[in-house]
Amino acid sequence: MSAVLLLAGTLILLSSVGVIGGSTAQTLDHAAEVERVVAARDPDVPDLPFEDNPDPEQCGIPVQWGSDGQAWLSGMYEGELIQPTVFLYDSHLRQSVAGSAPHGAAVQVVLFQENPVLDYYFVKVAGEAEGWVPAPFLSFDPVIENTAG
Repeated sequence: MSAVLLLAGTLILLSSVGVIGGSTAQTLDHAAEVERVVAARDPDVPDLPFEDNPDPEQCGIPVQWGSDGQAWLSGMYEGELIQPTVFLYDSHLRQSVAGSAPHGAAVQVVLFQENPVLDYYFVKVAGEAEGWVPAPFLSFDPVIENTAG
């Protein structure tokens, strides 16, 4: 009888800390949320050539960038021009393209969002578009607009 009580107590303890029961449901809920976010993307949102944030619920809170927000859009990644036109997104979830500007366009950084895998900047293109750009597509050094060799 004491062995049965010990086993029952162990199962209750494991269940209460999420080792059994709840963690599987939470994992399934999380996977469903990630699938929902990806499925809700507009078809014109391109895949990224680098790793995106795998968990839409684990992203940081945007903060003001500061006084010197001068930067340039860069469609370069690993030495190759991936996006001659750099896309700006509605949010770090990249549900839709909010605007775009050419590689090398000067922008003003307004907000920064630190995330577990991929950081984002909210930028404004002078008199034109604004939106969130993944960190690899932003440079704080001027970039060459024409990369044709």
